[in-house]
Amino acid sequence: MSLTSLEIQHFRNLHQINFEPDASLNVISGINAAGKTSLLESLFYLSYGRSFRSSQTRDLITYDQDFFRLVARVNNNQNESIIGMQKSIREQTIRVDKQDITKISDLAALLPVIALHPDSHQLISSGPEFRRQYVDWGVFHVEHFFIDAWKRYRKALSQRNAALRHQQPDKMCMLWDQALVESANQIEQARCQYLEQLNVFLEKNATLLFPNNKISLEYKRGWSDELSYQDYLASTLARDKDKGYTQAGPHRADIKIKLDNKSAQTAISRGQQKKLVALLKLAQLELFIQVTSRTCVLLYDDLPAELDSSNRSILMELLSAMNVQLFVSTIETDQLDISYWNSAKKFHVEHGEISEI
Repeated sequence: MSLTSLEIQHFRNLHQINFEPDASLNVISGINAAGKTSLLESLFYLSYGRSFRSSQTRDLITYDQDFFRLVARVNNNQNESIIGMQKSIREQTIRVDKQDITKISDLAALLPVIALHPDSHQLISSGPEFRRQYVDWGVFHVEHFFIDAWKRYRKALSQRNAALRHQQPDKMCMLWDQALVESANQIEQARCQYLEQLNVFLEKNATLLFPNNKISLEYKRGWSDELSYQDYLASTLARDKDKGYTQAGPHRADIKIKLDNKSAQTAISRGQQKKLVALLKLAQLELFIQVTSRTCVLLYDDLPAELDSSNRSILMELLSAMNVQLFVSTIETDQLDISYWNSAKKFHVEHGEISEI
């Protein structure tokens, strides 16, 4: 899978962009605020249906315009698909090959994208929802049943919470427990198996980026280890009714990121966190490629920042060996060693316009 063309209209400061990227490496250069990050952000939006920078639609639409439009051609196993997306303040339209799409999961499956950007450190430094999203992206792509199990869980959770909130009798509140337990067990099993596989790739690449440290991921389930989920729901029913919602379950799980058996949240500097996040995303990327035999798009915004030349070189060499379509932004192209690639394109962004170098 690779992106063969992209058209952007009225997305942030990108008024009208048309470009054809390389299937392997694409270096996007330009000064700060030129539009480099916006270009990567548009690619992210095509896969996730949201931005990694803002939740406000108005922020994404060019000033004095009413909408933005993105159109991408994707070559997938020699079959070409066209993704079209238009969004205004009030509505959003998504089409694949001229057919309306309502499920963002369909986009994610067609155009798998992993992103590294200035806020990616939140994977380590912020709340557990960021780490759940990280793991669930990977599980979604390698376990086909996962999305259905997650939907069943969310539906049962919503129904149980409604019963709790309205102070329904215990028997009515417990009607949803069995559905919750069945889907929760599937989610937990898939996440744990995925982390076992992921740790293998982490250990392999850690020898290059963290040669003197041991990196590991540990799953912390969203309820007490001493009880089954069925028993836990029964034992906490009264407290859940007092709160008006289900306090425990896979939606409360966390992933402990450890460096030498210490929490990475407190044991390392911001610069090391950026390097560790890169390691985590590359391990996920390698696992995706191995299990699916597909190409993935990797967006790496401002790779040189906070990394010395040695670590930049290590990362570029690692990436060159992967079956990935890389879009990497930088202020100056000479900050990156692209000699590891046989094929590459360079683009320069200035005043919201892009040109191939």
